[in-house]
Amino acid sequence: MPPTSRLLGAALTAAALLAGTGVSAVTATATPAFAPVRTTAPSTGDLKAKLQTALNTGAPATTRAAELEAGEAGLPLLDQVGTAMNAAPPSFRWTILAPVTEDGDTLSATLQTAVDGFDPFIFPLTWKLIDGTWKLSRDGECTVASVAMLPCGL
Repeated sequence: MPPTSRLLGAALTAAALLAGTGVSAVTATATPAFAPVRTTAPSTGDLKAKLQTALNTGAPATTRAAELEAGEAGLPLLDQVGTAMNAAPPSFRWTILAPVTEDGDTLSATLQTAVDGFDPFIFPLTWKLIDGTWKLSRDGECTVASVAMLPCGL
């Protein structure tokens, strides 16, 4: 008899013996004590919304800081970026382009900026997975600042 058949036979025999005793058999299953926090990679639209939130000087500071690896320390720089964006020509626009790639706790995508009459510019951006949330990395925030021609001290 193969080993699996013997195990099945033993389990059935034990169940039959317990049936008349009032004792029930319970199947044990292994459940991890905790599962690591993971999220699926966000879409380009999700990443754009996250960056828009971080750049929105009218939003609560805690909401904006929650989108940044640097937290509240990154807000003064993004406030400067917002001011520069407001001074940009009306045709200035930006978006996040695919592909979105995940490598462990780092996510990468491309920021594209454009102004009518000029070729678009592209910049690599990264986010870090921190406590289950994708946050714009310090490097990513510095890249956004460089688009506005601002120095970065993060």
